[in-house]
Amino acid sequence: MLGAVIFDMDGVIVDSEHLHLQAERKLFASFGIKVTDKELQSYMGGAPQMFLRHYIDHYRLNMSVGQLYSIHKKNLFQLYQEKVELLPGLLELIIALKNDFIDLAVASSSDRELIFLVLEKFDLFPYFKVIISGGEVSRPKPSPDIFIEALRRLDCNVSESVVIEDSSAGVKAAKSAGITCVGFRSPHSGNQDLSMADLIIDDLASINKNRLEALIHSIK
Repeated sequence: MLGAVIFDMDGVIVDSEHLHLQAERKLFASFGIKVTDKELQSYMGGAPQMFLRHYIDHYRLNMSVGQLYSIHKKNLFQLYQEKVELLPGLLELIIALKNDFIDLAVASSSDRELIFLVLEKFDLFPYFKVIISGGEVSRPKPSPDIFIEALRRLDCNVSESVVIEDSSAGVKAAKSAGITCVGFRSPHSGNQDLSMADLIIDDLASINKNRLEALIHSIK
């Protein structure tokens, strides 16, 4: 039986990965640093502090991770308020799962305030039993900590849960936690390696409770 579905946020709930890239390019351009989307996409799905630390060290920036993240966060929040949109099929999927009495969670590497901005903007709070950010666990994706903690809060077994992820780091984290994983090829997530996922989809409308239950049973 399917007991819970855990959603990543960026690239799964909202079409936002291109907004992250835009904010990151703007941040580094202010220091005269030009970075490619391919470079930035290699950090997709992980905690933003990871790539900030890399660029501070690589370019010897005279700033702390906290200072740089504060600038980045301001840019990102503005873009989310103005431009972020739900991904097609997401709302229909979570409504259907909720009506089937499936517990839902958000487990995102994003800042908790950013997660709350999205959930409030689209009136999604009533659908999610658990909301957890990367800042609430010791190790970021691709470590499994965030999904293990999500299952603990959901009080759900690994064998009865599914994660939906759009990034290589997220898929690795889900599989390291022993959870069945759907890899979603999101429109702006770049060429992510989703090969470890148990199912890869291009359309959120292609999955439902019955298909997810069949997927769980097929890999037991």
